[in-house]
Amino acid sequence: MSNEIHAHAVLNLLREQSMTEEALRDVIVKEHGNDVRFRTCSRSGFELDGLLEFFKEKQKVTVESGIWSLNAERVCSH
Repeated sequence: MSNEIHAHAVLNLLREQSMTEEALRDVIVKEHGNDVRFRTCSRSGFELDGLLEFFKEKQKVTVESGIWSLNAERVCSH
């Protein structure tokens, strides 16, 4: 059975420290397992690949020279 966590858990990792996509994926899998699913304020059922694409599409992260950083201006505050 998969577990589902709020996407803010991932964004909070980037709030603490910018990192490469590979490092981010490693932390997420280590903390939540391979079968984790994600939900946002408006959607649920994301796999990790879909969530990361969602973050880029919604400009919740910036990626420069392979380093992912939080775009705090685009993250809701709850």
